[in-house]
Amino acid sequence: MPLVASSINKSRTDGTFLNIERREKISHYALIYLMIAMGDSFLYDRVLTQFCMGIAVLSLFLIVINRKTQYVFLVSILGFGALSMLFVRATTGAMGPTELLNWIAMICVTVVAVGFNVSKFLERLIRLSAFLVAVSVVVYITSLVSPGIWSHIALVSFPLTFGDGYWIDTNVKITTGYYQAHGLLLYVDRGFETDRNVGIFREPAVYQVLLNSIIFVLLYMCPKSLEEKRTRLIVLFVVAVLTTKSATGYLVTLVLFFAYAVSTGREGRRVSVVCPILLGIGIVLLLLLMLFGNSSWLAGTVFGRFFNGDGFSLDASGSARAGAAGVAFELMAGHPLGCGYDAYSAALNTDATGYVAACLLKVAAVYGIPFGIAIVAWVFYPVLAKSRLSAAAKVSFVLMYLLATYFENEVFYTTLIFIPIFIYLSSVRSGKIEGAAGLSAIGRRYGTE
Repeated sequence: MPLVASSINKSRTDGTFLNIERREKISHYALIYLMIAMGDSFLYDRVLTQFCMGIAVLSLFLIVINRKTQYVFLVSILGFGALSMLFVRATTGAMGPTELLNWIAMICVTVVAVGFNVSKFLERLIRLSAFLVAVSVVVYITSLVSPGIWSHIALVSFPLTFGDGYWIDTNVKITTGYYQAHGLLLYVDRGFETDRNVGIFREPAVYQVLLNSIIFVLLYMCPKSLEEKRTRLIVLFVVAVLTTKSATGYLVTLVLFFAYAVSTGREGRRVSVVCPILLGIGIVLLLLLMLFGNSSWLAGTVFGRFFNGDGFSLDASGSARAGAAGVAFELMAGHPLGCGYDAYSAALNTDATGYVAACLLKVAAVYGIPFGIAIVAWVFYPVLAKSRLSAAAKVSFVLMYLLATYFENEVFYTTLIFIPIFIYLSSVRSGKIEGAAGLSAIGRRYGTE
């Protein structure tokens, strides 16, 4: 009887542990999905923005109740942002808390998702991202063969407007269009530009931020549990980048692999099998271009993003970014401590000029140069000073972040800032990236510490 009772108790104990472990895994995946979605997805745009204040307060509360010193640096940027906002509001009256609340939600959700289980974060992030990316590639290719098929499968549909009716330049005008989008959680067909893969995000260029961030992780910080699948995963994410037709995405991907190849060569190591595979993909693309000519999908998708009739051109909207950057620099010169949004909007005058993006410079102009410098320091410090990454990896990340915040409209993309946040929490906990574990109170409840 004692042996039987012991066996029963052991079975119950094992069963309880498995249930706890399962709940921990499900909870962590849910947090990671929320973190990804906060990176300007349609779910964020359509649903989560309505609960942004609640998300910000709850996630910040979870961080505060941990009373861990390693979180002080990560939330310090929010305190600086609040002070900058109050100062600009006091001096110009043109500043509200809405954007700051969005930043609180983005940063704190990312900190909670990483801190929930640091040792498993990268592996689970890659697995979840790979699933979402695989779905997007399959649906994208299927939709090219059978247009409109996703509209019959998707359970969610919603109206979508795109464009503001302004001129990009003397020849190109963006007009407001009305479309019906389909999908929300796994893939979204926006109802226009169906030849561009956006995944669950609002724009292809935003989708590429996640894709290239994961490629960066696979190249330089790949978890040991995924090393055998590393090459296949990289190929999947590269293919997804190609389907976005994002010039910024192509440029960042090229930077990442060029730096990686240089780094392995300088260290005298054998170049990873990843590089020959990508070289093979490049050769196949060139052959397809020669076979099908300028009318091919490849010509418009890949080469057309870099070259036009006048030669090399990153994108037709490049002048819009340069114009926005120029406006921001002028305002910073006149208002180094912040001009507020009214002055910035009046100077930018998007409806007349078509100037967009250059977000990091915009924030520095609106909130003040000190806050702009603080953002750069906050993002780069963990990567440059707290990690054991190679010089090539550090330069790659710096370029990846600067390109994202120049060509796009956000400074705290959750799908990008998870890298410095993960590195910082890992380094504080263990002094190195691999195998670190710094957990929140929630993580400890599930016995994962």
